[in-house]
Amino acid sequence: MDALLFAGLFATFLCVVGQKSRAMVVAVWSAMFVAVVWLMAHHVTGAVVPGLPQ
Repeated sequence: MDALLFAGLFATFLCVVGQKSRAMVVAVWSAMFVAVVWLMAHHVTGAVVPGLPQ
């Protein structure tokens, strides 16, 4: 997951340095944000569910 975060930051950095449009920077950042939220939801529920009493 750390690799995903750093890849997203690096991709956003490349868009900024390459003077891409604001829409491109926001799109890359938004895609990374959605991916991180999805991964966190997966990990949090995966960690909580085994500890629930049945």
